[in-house]
Amino acid sequence: MCNFSGGKAFKFSLGQLVNLRISDEWGEVQARVQYLNGEDQYLVYYQAADKCATERWYSESQLMAVEDECHPGCPVFAGVELPEGTVVTE
Repeated sequence: MCNFSGGKAFKFSLGQLVNLRISDEWGEVQARVQYLNGEDQYLVYYQAADKCATERWYSESQLMAVEDECHPGCPVFAGVELPEGTVVTE
């Protein structure tokens, strides 16, 4: 059996927050697809300008990573509920 991954790594991770280049909107990467002959696509869940929650597929070039203001260059991920008693330190 031959196992050929052949693809490049995705630019954005699942759960990562991204800005839409075409607007001030931002959202969470919910899914992603990779094509043999085309740009990677990301399904982004976000609140649109009309205040409605929506999701839409965007090309990689239409997105920018949300960065942590305290740690420039570091990606930001959607919040998750942590188990009771969990301590987060910086």
